[in-house]
Amino acid sequence: MCKKTAVILICMLMMPLFGANAFAGAAKGGRELSARQAFALIPTEIFENTHSPLSEEEKDQLAEQGISAQWIMTKSRKDVLRLESADGLSRVNLRLFRSDRGAVAAFRTEDDAGECISELWFISSGGHAAPLPLPPEPPSADFFRPDRELPGRLSASCTFCVFAMGLEALPSFTSDGIPCDLATDNAVYYLWNGRNFIKKIKRVTGEKNGQ
Repeated sequence: MCKKTAVILICMLMMPLFGANAFAGAAKGGRELSARQAFALIPTEIFENTHSPLSEEEKDQLAEQGISAQWIMTKSRKDVLRLESADGLSRVNLRLFRSDRGAVAAFRTEDDAGECISELWFISSGGHAAPLPLPPEPPSADFFRPDRELPGRLSASCTFCVFAMGLEALPSFTSDGIPCDLATDNAVYYLWNGRNFIKKIKRVTGEKNGQ
């Protein structure tokens, strides 16, 4: 038996089994769904951003057994789920941000190039899932101090990356339509306050805070 196969078998033995009825029963019984149970309710489109897309059948197997042909569940906690492709090139993370109405399931994919892509789903207290829009992209001015001289007509295109407290906006800049690489003065976050993601600008250079 090769070392990689042995590791996979150990992961299978360590992961508890959850049947489909257990996912539905937790919601109907009024208990909070775990990140693993929420994962079982959500379609697989986020995996299309990885090297190893996931079918619905494989997702069900992964949710129940912690392992499938292409993916391994490497962490399963109440609010956090971490999945890694068998080839080690892709990762998918899920974090639950809870409220009194249910929870927001925030997915983040990462590939071997470090690209971060996120999507949001609302999970109702009754166990129903619906897609949520990401926050609006912040203007380019949010990333710079007010007195800084910037080149041309600057615009920003942002991706969002999930972290423990919410989302971070990661900008790519163009000046007069030409890509440009600029060091930013501020970081822009959308922090979970128990009900919504609220924008927070934090200074990352200089002596003062961002706002």
